Amino acid sequence: MTLARRFKRWLYGSCPGFKGALPYWGERLYFPPGSVLFDFACAQGIYERENLRLLQAAARPGAWYFDIGANIGLMSAPLLQTEPTLQVVSVEPSPDTAACLARSIAASPNRGRWRLVAAAVGEREGDTEFHVSAATHSAFDGIRDTERGAAGRTIRVPLTTLDALWRRFGRPEVALVKIDVEGAEANVLRGGRECLRASRPVVLLEWNRQNLAAYGCRPETLLDLAEELDCDLLNVPGLAPVRTRASLRLQTGISESFLLVPRQ
Repeated sequence: MTLARRFKRWLYGSCPGFKGALPYWGERLYFPPGSVLFDFACAQGIYERENLRLLQAAARPGAWYFDIGANIGLMSAPLLQTEPTLQVVSVEPSPDTAACLARSIAASPNRGRWRLVAAAVGEREGDTEFHVSAATHSAFDGIRDTERGAAGRTIRVPLTTLDALWRRFGRPEVALVKIDVEGAEANVLRGGRECLRASRPVVLLEWNRQNLAAYGCRPETLLDLAEELDCDLLNVPGLAPVRTRASLRLQTGISESFLLVPRQ
């Protein structure tokens, strides 16, 4: 980490009067004390730069972006600046993190285009058990305990679907969807079939072997879902097509980001 980035981490992580909110892409992003995502953002400069560039490339004027598993907003805030008419919905079920995100949105100059939904997303509506780690490791919170985060507790949170969210906001044109829900990504896709087939958005998603194992989901399942949704599956960051189960198994050994691109 460069000296400038170390100073940023100290200033916004520890310095009285500054700590607790990170200036980022024209926004002030509030975060829980000791947040690992804050540390990652300071270390990387631009958080997950390659993934962000893909989302920015898919943004369209007047369209919508669903950031499912938004955490503190590191992949929401930049999109507000990328396209000044884009509507952003940040979905985050972890209570401490959602509270921070609510503060960020309330203080945002773009709050008219930025919405928060404090719920988990899956294949059905209702409520669900949700594993919560210490606030420092809220990036690893999820419906199942993947054992990637710190020891925590189980609570209940509201559960919705991508289709229900899409209908709630009036069935808008959706240009892009990001899904990072610690292993429940397949359920999000299954609960979003109507939206994904109607709007044909680009979908960037995490597909992590350890997370998937907590759901009994095989890595190859993503190829089946891509075919069902009439999408090409590309690896990230190379953007090479992934066409076989053997290839996907190999890819998940070196990457945990993939792209679903609707076929024309």
